[in-house]
Amino acid sequence: MRRLKDALAAAGYNRETVQAALRADQHALPQPGEMVVFEHRVAGHSPQETLIRFFLIGSTVEQADLAAALPGIPLEELHRHGVAETVPGGVRCPMRIVPHGDVIVASDRTYYKDGGGHDSDVVMGVSNPAILLANLTIRKPVKSALDLGTGGGIQALLMANHCERVVATDLNPRALEIARFNAALNGFLNIETRGGSWFEPVAGERFDIIAANPPYVISPETTFLYRDSGMPADSLSRELVREMPQHLEEGGFGHILISWGVAANQDPLVPARQWLEGLPCDVWLLHYLTDDPLTQASKWNRPLAMEGLDAYSAAIDRWLAYYREHGIDRIAFGAVIMRRRSQGSPWLRADTLHTSRASAGLVLRIFKAEDFLRGPHADRLGEERLALVPNHELRQRLVAREGAWQLDEATLTLTEGLGFRGGLDVATAQVLQHLDGKHSLSQAVDQASRELGFDEEDRRALAEASAAMTRRLFELGFLVRGESAPPPPDRPLAGTEGFDPATL
Repeated sequence: MRRLKDALAAAGYNRETVQAALRADQHALPQPGEMVVFEHRVAGHSPQETLIRFFLIGSTVEQADLAAALPGIPLEELHRHGVAETVPGGVRCPMRIVPHGDVIVASDRTYYKDGGGHDSDVVMGVSNPAILLANLTIRKPVKSALDLGTGGGIQALLMANHCERVVATDLNPRALEIARFNAALNGFLNIETRGGSWFEPVAGERFDIIAANPPYVISPETTFLYRDSGMPADSLSRELVREMPQHLEEGGFGHILISWGVAANQDPLVPARQWLEGLPCDVWLLHYLTDDPLTQASKWNRPLAMEGLDAYSAAIDRWLAYYREHGIDRIAFGAVIMRRRSQGSPWLRADTLHTSRASAGLVLRIFKAEDFLRGPHADRLGEERLALVPNHELRQRLVAREGAWQLDEATLTLTEGLGFRGGLDVATAQVLQHLDGKHSLSQAVDQASRELGFDEEDRRALAEASAAMTRRLFELGFLVRGESAPPPPDRPLAGTEGFDPATL
């Protein structure tokens, strides 16, 4: 199987060439209409065009073209591995096989069986939620990892690069079959698959890292295993976040995507925070989207529209009635990152995001910042030598006053990771430029005050404002302690850069 991946790499079947050929940033789960456009864009007979049509789009290609695109891989071998079947006019690939960063991922092509009707055990490709989870997951060498609800195995594949042993579990036998296929395709021998419901296959075991992308959609259905848990409302999300700490080693990190119901006029963070209270873990709750029931019902039932508007309309009515029955006025989506800590007083933090970029490097910075700010030396932050991380952007607005341009305000954006953003006034922006890892906050304030011509009273006011600004920027990952700047941002999974949370 690894021979196939090597052959695809040699032929240039990778993220960059695929996106350039299709003129699209997202190629993992395109809509049916996009497939028609994509096919026209790669209608030639070059090896790259042939491979994109064959593996990604699912078109029938001529045997001679496929042989030329994959020299050294006999057609019989492709048949034996289940990635080629002979059809009138040539050969086609019954699976979708798509490059994502350094891995190649296979999945099912459609929600539907060839004979009609739903395919409940369908295994979807790499979705936006899977990308978000991958980018939030801590990347460091550890002994053991768990991919809970593995699906096609994308989280297991990524963790296998830095974990000695990865266990991938799923209730869906087809998902485990495809996860094993993907492990073999990518040459990983350290991934073990186990069938069963949630944590049952790993009862009594603990792991250094857990990543979980469960069927968290609040749904009245049991149509698709990847989407519908069959449990009431948001109870699956609640149970999994409560149970996950039992399966983490001390200091181990757990990551899970969840959704929860929100009542009218309720803060969207409140219900999920209540689930997380009292856990033996430091917890960071990230809320990235809140939808109304109609939007959710229409989004998740879109495949039914292919069967006719009556079925689509009936499904929407059924979902809306379900939400009313459970007192759900809005549906919130988020991620929970937890670190097992049995000693001391674990902390709980919650943030609402306005972009779904993420990086494990930023996650570690946030945890380190919280540890310091909740520790015995928190009041000494102003004495620390602080450095602004390189992955930021400062935008300034000038206004015309009395015939001259003057700086009016500045906006600082974290371009790496979660895209936090904050406003600065002219004076605090001046202070910030002196936080280079060599100066403390008081030294930066002194320098900025001299440059701005401030008197002692103005300097004291600037020091007070800068202290609050510095603490907040430290909390958000803009600032780090010490002279050493953080390493470059983690390389994201292919196609993850800056997608809209509304597409999740």
